[in-house]
Amino acid sequence: MDFSSVLLAVDCDGTLLDDNKRISPANLAAIREFRALGGKFTLATGRSLPTAVSILREVNPELPVILYNGSMLYDPVRKTPIWMAEIPHDARFVVEKAMERYGPELGVEVLTPEALHVLQFTPVIDEHLNGKLKAEYRMASFAEVLPMHWLKVMFALPAEEMGQFRSFLESLGAAGVRYVRSEKLYFEILPADASKGEAFRRLCKMVGVPLSRTAAIGDCDNDLEMLREAAVGYAVANAYPAVLDKADRLTVSNNEDAVAAVIREIITGGENFFPAPFADTVSTT
Repeated sequence: MDFSSVLLAVDCDGTLLDDNKRISPANLAAIREFRALGGKFTLATGRSLPTAVSILREVNPELPVILYNGSMLYDPVRKTPIWMAEIPHDARFVVEKAMERYGPELGVEVLTPEALHVLQFTPVIDEHLNGKLKAEYRMASFAEVLPMHWLKVMFALPAEEMGQFRSFLESLGAAGVRYVRSEKLYFEILPADASKGEAFRRLCKMVGVPLSRTAAIGDCDNDLEMLREAAVGYAVANAYPAVLDKADRLTVSNNEDAVAAVIREIITGGENFFPAPFADTVSTT
């Protein structure tokens, strides 16, 4: 089979990376094999560019990658963004309102193309940025970051407060934004036109691959749109319940070389891997 018309998009944390934030040799070997057969491989992550650099260096993708949960398509070869979305200025008041309502126990990060800005530092933020990520960041005030280009905002708060927190944000009635849970302790504000699914469609159009020849793998709520857009959407065994319920197929966990397992299924399945009939047109949305 000619795999040059097949595209696989993979989430990073909880999917490609194991619980120690490492990419297994088996996953790396499978990615190399898939690409050697002509397959197109990319990453789709909620990470910012600074926190994704080490992964890009290790995987060395040739296609544009999806960053900031879909707010940026980034060309890792030319090392430049090729598309970006922005949180509207009129909607940014919700961050200030959330800080007022929840106080210093709410961790707050604002991500721009230039840097990762921490507005409120908490132990969860400390673990996120100074733990396994070792990410560079700067402390800033709401007023300092207000004029900048916001790609996304990330809040850190206890898991049991996520539902009430989302209801509070939605009650503020901000336009032009969407809300998504990205990890157990993280909740995000994104531009309304930004999601991994929307960025995935844009990417397929750019590289000339019909959605009917695509597969995607993920673990969290922020992956759902991408899994729905792909012809075959996989949930890893460690995925959140909603993802396990809505994915087309299930694979092993992120600690068991999930990406390698899916690539083996793609290569072994060949033409029979994808649902029939195939569409002959490339996504135009």
